[in-house]
Amino acid sequence: MTPVTIPVRMQPVSLLLVMTLAASLAAQNRTDPGQGTPRPAPTPMLLPQHVVLPRGDREMTVDGSLNDWPELPALRLDDNRQLSGTAYNAWIGPRDLRGAVFLMWDQEALWVSCAVTDEWHRALDANTLLVTEIPAADSVVLTFDPNRDTRASGNDPGRSEDREFWLADDPGHQVVQWDRLRGQARVLDAKAGRMVVTHDKEHGITNYEARIPWSEILAPGQVANAGRVVDFQIVVNDFDESTDPMPQTRIGATFGCNTVVDPGLLGSLMLVADASALQGAVPMFPPKPSAPGKPTPTPEEAQAMIEGLLQYPPAIYTGQGAPAECGGVKRTAVLEQIDSHHARMPRVDFLEFLQRVHRRMNREVAGIQARGLPRFWRQRLESVSKQAEDPVPAGALRLFRLPTGGWLCRYATGAFMVDPAGADVHEMLLGGAGFCVLTQPLDMTRRSDQLLIRMYSAEPPRHVFTHIAFHLPVIPMDVMPLVEPGKSYGTPLGCNVHAMGSKRADGKVTYSCSYRIDVPGGPTLALVGPNLVPGDFESTAIDVAIVSPRNPELPAILQKLAPQLVVIDEVFTCQSHPTTVRVALKDVFAIQQALVTTPSLVLAPGESWTVTAKTPK
Repeated sequence: MTPVTIPVRMQPVSLLLVMTLAASLAAQNRTDPGQGTPRPAPTPMLLPQHVVLPRGDREMTVDGSLNDWPELPALRLDDNRQLSGTAYNAWIGPRDLRGAVFLMWDQEALWVSCAVTDEWHRALDANTLLVTEIPAADSVVLTFDPNRDTRASGNDPGRSEDREFWLADDPGHQVVQWDRLRGQARVLDAKAGRMVVTHDKEHGITNYEARIPWSEILAPGQVANAGRVVDFQIVVNDFDESTDPMPQTRIGATFGCNTVVDPGLLGSLMLVADASALQGAVPMFPPKPSAPGKPTPTPEEAQAMIEGLLQYPPAIYTGQGAPAECGGVKRTAVLEQIDSHHARMPRVDFLEFLQRVHRRMNREVAGIQARGLPRFWRQRLESVSKQAEDPVPAGALRLFRLPTGGWLCRYATGAFMVDPAGADVHEMLLGGAGFCVLTQPLDMTRRSDQLLIRMYSAEPPRHVFTHIAFHLPVIPMDVMPLVEPGKSYGTPLGCNVHAMGSKRADGKVTYSCSYRIDVPGGPTLALVGPNLVPGDFESTAIDVAIVSPRNPELPAILQKLAPQLVVIDEVFTCQSHPTTVRVALKDVFAIQQALVTTPSLVLAPGESWTVTAKTPK
């Protein structure tokens, strides 16, 4: 197969994207060791525009062997600029991850083959092919945009007809089609779509071969013919850790086209009638059409929400009137708008955004944060970072609701974090992580791996309270300290952390762990997870409780704890589990009504509230 390069000009980069990437650009422009001059930033690659030749009358069999394929132009995935996720030696050279993609077409289907160099191949566990979750296996992801109008990830109107296909080493040879926008997935009919993956362990080469019907790729009414242009993205995911559910390294067709990885920047494929398109005359690709709309929230909508939160601050619901009226109907209108944007965020996009954050894929994170809801999260985190510098009075505890989930808790002489999640937490709020409490450590949407790595690696290490071990890069699970339910632990900051509950008779622990935290000279905080039951703890009065609205025993628990204030957790979050319904704002209002005898509070992303102790300690 002979590689052919078709040069094209890259579209100009938006100013917003460049501004979002300031930190990433600084990292790219670091100084060479032993020299006084900065290393020049790499030149962006050209946006790929690729011609696809017809199959003709050639007989083809999808069997994982590429011997029956003709010479074709190659889409090369072998440039360092196309890599994402090289931290912690996740990528050690070309033998670790690179590839070449070849395409053919006929009236019925698109034929795809991809040869990937990978020293260690992770196949899909035969028992774990679930079309509801992102599978943990080396894979090739093919994205097609028939209308060529996708401009971003998230809730982008241009994605309505997009199609995405997942290829991996599955014994059933099944092609999975993802519908990210709607949160759905399915396996293609075996008679129409077929995929085979083979791995040559001796040479470290994995071959992917697939036949995907045009009826699955193109929008209704569209047909495959010479001259048809479709936008595309091709990404190879590399899993090099057997216990890690997230890819450590990725390489993508357009990843080198900018200093950031813009999820709305797709290449283009043109179906051609014959090989004459390769004889020195490059066909002209038509310009991309205008987008049908902007990803939401737009910058203007995000700014309006931020201004609304400043104008209509939070208020405690004490049982007077309806919870939706607490703080005023104008505040409720702002909260409803924020909630609706979280409800519309595609689940898979949300999960993959956090995966990129966890595995330090900074260029992808920066590209995603340039638009939509992730941009709003970034703005609110900047606000928290600034407000957290304000002093906290003695005897008080200030709670900050982190934009992507979790809490920063500050008191007069220190600070700690609870279930911190999202991008840039490890950079903006590391100073507030005197210690960290994880109530549901296996849920990767409720933690920041980059923050935890820094805490475990600090000198001396900072305390991380978790009752279950989980995978972290460079931190072995067998040396991760674990708390035991029912025991108390001191911290260098003077706080006492008590793990509420008890071990079961078989030695197992529940998925979540609740905690009581005694702040020196300040309030006592209870973290009530979804699994806590009244029998797990002794009656004790606390000052404030952050509670999971998913706990069915919540009224009885609060009666036993008798807090002066309840703060509702898990609101303004995205759908993260396929079978668990997200907590909507209306659900929280119903819970507040049910807990009418206990004062309760709802904080929006980036908001804070200060609690004082009943009796200063």
